[in-house]
Amino acid sequence: MTPKEINEKVLNLNLGLSFLLNPDNKIVRFLLRIFMQLFVLWYIEYFFVAWNMVPLPTRRWIAFTAWKLYLPVHKLILGRSTGIHRDASLEYHALTTFMYWGRYFPVSVPMMRFALHNLDMATDNKETSKVEEIAIDMKISGKNDYGQPEMVTGSYIHSGGFDDYDEKKVIFWIYGGAFLAGDVEGNMSPAEQTGKACGVDVFIPSYRLLPESEYDDMLWDIFLSYRYLVETRRVKPSNIVVLGISSGAGLASQLLQAISERKRTGKIVHYPAAPYLAEILKPDDMPKAGILICPFVDYTTVTGTWEHYQKHDLVVNQAVMEEGIPYLEVKLGKDMANRRRYSPVYSDFSGLPDLCVVTSEHETVHGQTVEFINRARERNVKVTVAIFQYMCHVFCFLGGFCPEGKHCMNFIYDFIKEKLDDD
Repeated sequence: MTPKEINEKVLNLNLGLSFLLNPDNKIVRFLLRIFMQLFVLWYIEYFFVAWNMVPLPTRRWIAFTAWKLYLPVHKLILGRSTGIHRDASLEYHALTTFMYWGRYFPVSVPMMRFALHNLDMATDNKETSKVEEIAIDMKISGKNDYGQPEMVTGSYIHSGGFDDYDEKKVIFWIYGGAFLAGDVEGNMSPAEQTGKACGVDVFIPSYRLLPESEYDDMLWDIFLSYRYLVETRRVKPSNIVVLGISSGAGLASQLLQAISERKRTGKIVHYPAAPYLAEILKPDDMPKAGILICPFVDYTTVTGTWEHYQKHDLVVNQAVMEEGIPYLEVKLGKDMANRRRYSPVYSDFSGLPDLCVVTSEHETVHGQTVEFINRARERNVKVTVAIFQYMCHVFCFLGGFCPEGKHCMNFIYDFIKEKLDDD
């Protein structure tokens, strides 16, 4: 069946109340937009600032206490009636009832950034690792011939328990957020939890975002941060696993594809607007493996699951699509040939390392993820795949609230430990 037919014949949309609820109703959306402008938007940024000043343990305590009160009430009254399928956990049905309503209200870039800055609230992790804040000038060209900064910033989490003389093993963690949002702080807790579970360190580089910067700026920052890990911290590429989340998985894919191109051809010609990217990477920089979590890898047209599953995805919903998708045209242009060139799913997969790809069969990017997997396997790339059902985009990071998120992360932990095992 097509994604449209699956929506119509298989899934339980709009909390099972489609006869009452229709987020595509333009009149309702217009009235809610007016409501937001009159009663919410004028003070919401002050709320964001105030909330982010609250210590993380307090914010997390508030979130989990509210969840513990809400969940049994939802189980008693609504049970498994509101999620898109009864086979999803009771917890996921409760999450659906709570998160569903976001699709009705307009979303802005500051709202997206606030939400992802608080991603660590969804992680039931007690932070114990030493964290080293990174700010170092790489001095790539002696002088900045390209107008690009040579400063690498981010956080290095010593979660592996290595001594100074040990041969360190590291996850290079690239956060996501539709290229518009996401930050180091919001990813610290899930990254540290992953590092502790796998017995490895984690480096989370900071990178510039749209719309303030250009797409090539993000590639520069990611490539330069990877060079810092290999060259300055002297971590062997064979001891590195690159992990990318959503749009960060797209950047992770481009990093791997660029290293492969550099090794095969001695240069990087795939991004003609940024020939200087070749100066950052070296032919022998390929990491041990790559992990792509719900990868956003096709920047051309909105079709298939990308078009139809926004109707029930709890994260990439109609409101997020309305805000985020236009920036692709602004930054990559209307020329589909250029947007295809920047889409990892259409790039060369030759020479890539082993990959682990995690997706939900019913999330927005599932269609392009399957296309990515098939194209990689056609080039003899070994791809380990986990496909869950009835989950939203990046559900893996909802493990503090639903068991499916924990199952997803356990699958990823096993892959990392297998690839970075001493044997």
